[in-house]
Amino acid sequence: MADLSFRSALLTKDRETCNKFIFNKFDLDLLVQFLNDLMYVSASIKRPLVNHYHPICIINSIKNIIGHDRENPSHILLKFGIDYLFGHDYRENDQQLLNKVIKDGLGLTAFVGDLEDAYQNGLWEDAQLLTTKLFLASDRSRGTIDSLAELALQDTKRNTVFVYHLLRAVQFQEIKEDIWAYTQCLSRWLVSKDLPNPNTAKNQSPTDIFDAIIQHGDLILFAAVSRIWDGDYVHSRGYQRELSHWCSDNQKIPKSNILADHNHWLVDMDKQNFISIAESIIQEPETILGKGYKLLLLESVIALSRNATDEQRAILGARLDQRMS
Repeated sequence: MADLSFRSALLTKDRETCNKFIFNKFDLDLLVQFLNDLMYVSASIKRPLVNHYHPICIINSIKNIIGHDRENPSHILLKFGIDYLFGHDYRENDQQLLNKVIKDGLGLTAFVGDLEDAYQNGLWEDAQLLTTKLFLASDRSRGTIDSLAELALQDTKRNTVFVYHLLRAVQFQEIKEDIWAYTQCLSRWLVSKDLPNPNTAKNQSPTDIFDAIIQHGDLILFAAVSRIWDGDYVHSRGYQRELSHWCSDNQKIPKSNILADHNHWLVDMDKQNFISIAESIIQEPETILGKGYKLLLLESVIALSRNATDEQRAILGARLDQRMS
């Protein structure tokens, strides 16, 4: 179980205590706990600010960037994660909903099909009740998250970035006592947003559209699509069905002129640069939300570059600089 002292300081927005934790000397085990607590609290956000990525996307990106040099974790990145979370309000009634269902009894058995119908048809009170019942019936496992994630991917454009980073946050430590917060995070993201109907599978994958997207498409979204596609999930077949439909729809996208930058640092994939560039973003005269977006973009481009050719990295580097400016 993660050390709750740092978590408690995050939840009470005790900046002084949080800073004491991250600026004191700590080992790798404590770093893992700090990162896990940051992600847990990001999943406890009441609601993200309008037209901005969910904080869990930013915090998981910070975790991934710090992971490039775990022996020398960036205090600048950790402090930014704290500051980013403190700009949001937290939910306070997660446990109350669980307690109410436990007190009232599970009643009739809830099925995944009932859950899907409730979200699909906009029956939000039923959806939240069924989410809670299924979570309890599954022995408080992550199974409900996996089912909701497949449902969310029916709206690939809106939900995939959020779903990817939430799934990675859950998998980071997968502490059973924390799973309800992530379940509620996903449930509340879906509530009050109409979902399109389930899609049929298409014979298209992220690999088929890689060159087109890195030149002209949404890099953050595509990085999430690609990583969910390649991930090992219980619901991988369902995830790929929805994502293949998006890939098929994005074979032909409006083109723009992008000149590859063959001298870009990304071509050499210098690990240490990732952290120093992330720190330089934080030190820019930019809004905290703007900095969060740039960190998410940087992490996404790094992910896309891992299996790219030098020419593709040169294009990604040019796109990164274009979007950063």
